[in-house]
Amino acid sequence: MILRRMVGILFVIAAAAGIIFSLFGLIEIWRYRPLVTKTVVDNLALSDQALGTTQDVLTIAGQVVQATSTDVASLQATTQTVAHAIHDTNPMLDSLVSLTQKDLPAAVSATQTSLASAQSSALLIDNVLTALTSIPFSPITYKPSVPLHTALAQVSTSLDSLLPSLAAINTSLADGQTSLGAMDVELTKISDTTHGISSTLASAQTVIDQYKATISQLMANVETAQRQAPAWILAIAWILSFVLGWLLIAQLGLGMQGFDFVRGRRDAR
Repeated sequence: MILRRMVGILFVIAAAAGIIFSLFGLIEIWRYRPLVTKTVVDNLALSDQALGTTQDVLTIAGQVVQATSTDVASLQATTQTVAHAIHDTNPMLDSLVSLTQKDLPAAVSATQTSLASAQSSALLIDNVLTALTSIPFSPITYKPSVPLHTALAQVSTSLDSLLPSLAAINTSLADGQTSLGAMDVELTKISDTTHGISSTLASAQTVIDQYKATISQLMANVETAQRQAPAWILAIAWILSFVLGWLLIAQLGLGMQGFDFVRGRRDAR
């Protein structure tokens, strides 16, 4: 009977500890629910703001790429005109030399600067969205095959080859000024080079447009998550409360059983 009473006392102690834990858990869940809700909503608002900033940077980068593409198209059209009027090339060559020496390199540098700015913002977005994706019950799913900041870095890297190409074009034009006889061949090379540059810029514009669409979708998802966050945090709080409630009921049963063991020992006396 002594063993039975000891077991009963242990049951009562365990039940009391469980009841205290359950009550403390219930109080803390509903105490911290507003703070957790505010924190999640604020983080989602920060993510939405960062996405908006990245969207603006990508828009600027797209405009710069588009302007550069226009300049390259102008260069290609000019070279074709020169090929048809090779004897009137001197004034046009001066314009082309200036274009390939100053205007186009400046435009490419501006594009890379814009992409570098977008890359830093995109890295923050990738990290935030990856963290949000890992949250249970989160409606946001972000698992791109290539992270946004990596894709932008690849676009920026692809533009590195443009400056040497433009330098080569500039050298070809300078040589052409001194050798009109070789101008036809040089113009053919220039046309091929500008065609490659146009293709690269078109690819860059496509990547930028794709990620602008992706960011727009992510912004919509984040806004939806902002609206739904209080509801699913409340649902989580109710689920945890339900679990702790069942634990509390179970501990009450354990405590009653322990009291029965202790009373049985007393009755035996």
